[in-house]
Amino acid sequence: MLQQDIEAVYEELATGIDVAGSADAEIFLAQVCLLLARELGDRERVLELIRQAMRLHGEDRAAGPTPVR
Repeated sequence: MLQQDIEAVYEELATGIDVAGSADAEIFLAQVCLLLARELGDRERVLELIRQAMRLHGEDRAAGPTPVR
């Protein structure tokens, strides 16, 4: 996926979060993740990506922003 595609996905997610509102943003993101997991169709890959996001989130807290890989 090209950088411009990643940016388009990010913008659409941001719009979805805004539409969902702060009270439902987490539920919205969970729904998106589950839909993407179903589309991917590979349980182990989905679990690895969740772990990768958790690691990146931990790095973000310790060292600031981490570029998308």
